[in-house]
Amino acid sequence: MTHTLAAASTLICAAAVACVRAVRALHMWQMDSYIVPRYLQWLFAKPFERSVDVFALAACVVAAVIRPDYGLGLITGVAIYNFFRKDTPPVKKPLDYTVRAKRTLWVARVLIALAAVALFFSPVPAWLSAAFLLHSAPWAILAANIALKPVQAQINRSFVRQAAAKLAQLKPLVIGVAGSYGKTSTKYYIDVLLAEKHNVIKSPGNFNTLLGITRVVNDMLKPEHKVFIAEMGAYQRGEVKEIADLVHPKIGIITSIGPEHFERFLTMENIENTNYELIEGLPADGLAVFNGDNEHCRKLAGRAKHTRVALYSLENASGDADLWAREVDHTREGLRFTIALRDGRSVAVKTQIVGWHNVLNILCATRIALEMGLSLDECAAGIAKLKPAPNRLEVKPGAGGTTIIDDSYNSNPVGAAEALYVLSQFQGGKRILVTPGMIELGTLHYEKNEELGFIAAKCADYVILVGPEQTKPIQDGLRRGGFPEESLRIIKDLSETQAIFPKLLRSGDVLLFENDLPDLYSEK
Repeated sequence: MTHTLAAASTLICAAAVACVRAVRALHMWQMDSYIVPRYLQWLFAKPFERSVDVFALAACVVAAVIRPDYGLGLITGVAIYNFFRKDTPPVKKPLDYTVRAKRTLWVARVLIALAAVALFFSPVPAWLSAAFLLHSAPWAILAANIALKPVQAQINRSFVRQAAAKLAQLKPLVIGVAGSYGKTSTKYYIDVLLAEKHNVIKSPGNFNTLLGITRVVNDMLKPEHKVFIAEMGAYQRGEVKEIADLVHPKIGIITSIGPEHFERFLTMENIENTNYELIEGLPADGLAVFNGDNEHCRKLAGRAKHTRVALYSLENASGDADLWAREVDHTREGLRFTIALRDGRSVAVKTQIVGWHNVLNILCATRIALEMGLSLDECAAGIAKLKPAPNRLEVKPGAGGTTIIDDSYNSNPVGAAEALYVLSQFQGGKRILVTPGMIELGTLHYEKNEELGFIAAKCADYVILVGPEQTKPIQDGLRRGGFPEESLRIIKDLSETQAIFPKLLRSGDVLLFENDLPDLYSEK
């Protein structure tokens, strides 16, 4: 049977609400790289806020149990209320309306409209049909992605073919950078050092997926670029291989192996093998460069028999490194140390970069620069020009005489410990840690975050934790370290610091912002 005009109005209103809500769902879908399991995890983490409309649910209960004749009016009221209310929390990174995003959004809205039409001509009560539509936005986005998957796959293949043809024509020397941590900083440092002698292009920011690298090649690579530095990230086996098969690297680097994205990889062996896909793609006359201080990297170096191998090390304890650091002086102003080579040569260097782990990243960049024909003096000149990669241990002045250590881009157990060490070097004012903790550690989540709290208890004078649930392991670690409760604040959202900082901060204080979780992890 068909419904009345009033029912049609209710369905239209409910569909309009769903079309508006589809933007929020699409944003979260995009934030996690259009990966279905991660999207569903976000959706069900807070079902009564993200997938269930409690007002519509209450209206359905009233209509089904108490007064069915009230159903249409109640649902209409809920739909109108939802259309005008502002319930979307502020976001750190807005939705990027790419061609793919626009395509997905409009297909989702078409699906919602078709569902509304089908429900209008169905025997289902109008109030129940409208309640269904009010809940349809996140599922419409999911359905749109499934419907568009063949189209998107064909588009992606055409982009990859275009990039492969361009690389074959221009033939730049490609340097691949993989690893759990340190990829981006190392990429930035190599770029600066090689610029002393070569025309270089690097993949910007976090462009480290197959499609990201494809976009760099298609849109940014020019004939004058003789060296291309490609960062290679992965969430699962085979993704590094896809990039390597596209760009055909001559030099490959594995900066570190650790439990980053352990939640997705499940075992350290999977993480090792995924990063080693870069090394497997190197030619016989290529060069594989490994962090000699990382046990997993050393293990992979032993597997590389088909190409040349080089190790870099902080102290060369094993005696087999190509280059290492001596006389490291780490202060709040930066690093000073001597780079020593196996052939006996050495050079003293200095940089405004901070963090012990960055000594290793600089050594790696130096080994690549030497491979590319730079002298030690040219390497030292490049090292003096280094600046931190954006949001990675950036030390900069804050308001009112404060200092900010911005390590907000991402966080891992090694990098977080280094950031806390840098914080501990500052004296004279309060040392304040602001963090939501680390994510995507799977079964290691509690252990690594609890350890972060224990270390922070010795390095910070005041701690602000963002997210009561997410940071429970850090809270436990702080207590284990004897951190005073009165110096701990737990907030739901970083915006709450606007009320805290004016009363807390004084000239000379130092704030470490360690990690900044994307919007889909917000507890607000």
